[in-house]
Amino acid sequence: MVALADPARSEAVLVGVHDYVNLEGLPAVARNVEGLRQVLTDPAVWGLPAEACTVISQPGDVGLVLDTVREKARRASDTLLVYYAGHGLTDPHTDELYLALPHSDREREYTSLRYEYLRRAVLDVQASTQRTVLILDTTGIQRG
Repeated sequence: MVALADPARSEAVLVGVHDYVNLEGLPAVARNVEGLRQVLTDPAVWGLPAEACTVISQPGDVGLVLDTVREKARRASDTLLVYYAGHGLTDPHTDELYLALPHSDREREYTSLRYEYLRRAVLDVQASTQRTVLILDTTGIQRG
């Protein structure tokens, strides 16, 4: 039998981008991220302490997301959950995935969060957690 994740030793980072300067807006993302936060912190569902469930809405830069994920990953000894909701972009030359931020431009992939950097942020500290869950809820992956 698999033991359930201990909410007292777990952390979650929920990243949502719903309004963009150069891409189509995704108004449902704001509601989805808040709804997920409510579910994760509900004692009848998982019971994650409110302070262990960080919501980053409309992140202004890549560093904010990566630094928060690294910090939360270091704190988690049981489960780290990272959720991104927003546009996904692919580099037309390499097919590499990028996660769009509010000012992302599909012609300039460096304005987005490179998925590989997020993956590394999780993997760098994965040894301290028993479980790692990374969910990408990318609405309409678009070619750069």
